[in-house]
Amino acid sequence: MSFSGKTTTFVEQTIENDGFWPDLSVSEFQKEQRLPAEYLVELLVDALNTAMVEVNADLAKCKARWQANGVTRVESADSTLLPERSFQVKLYKRAVYCRAKGNALPQFPTVTRRESAENTGKEAPERAETFLAFSQQAVRALQGRGRITAALL
Repeated sequence: MSFSGKTTTFVEQTIENDGFWPDLSVSEFQKEQRLPAEYLVELLVDALNTAMVEVNADLAKCKARWQANGVTRVESADSTLLPERSFQVKLYKRAVYCRAKGNALPQFPTVTRRESAENTGKEAPERAETFLAFSQQAVRALQGRGRITAALL
């Protein structure tokens, strides 16, 4: 239930991915990320599609490397080719779901606005930045990189 008293309706809708990365679930996104009930399904689907395309682009080299090693689909990859495949799937979904939430949170003030119902937990700019950072951390982990990269100039 949202702070507004509105009950969250979980939407059973699958967003098809490219066949290599796992498909995404709107209801899983809603449950894991505890999104405000006020968001329309169309906004959630759009946020997920956009985040999916962005994360897929960020992971293009990782995907090519894994495909060169014989992985055709992350979820069903041979454990000898991709030993931590279930962890990789979770990291991928975290990258997409956090990015989608980070992109959706700043839209909350346009979804519903009552002066008495302002909720900084949903609207504060640092909330979006936090979830975008979570997404980037998951992308870097999938790429085999740490959280920080340093270069000698």
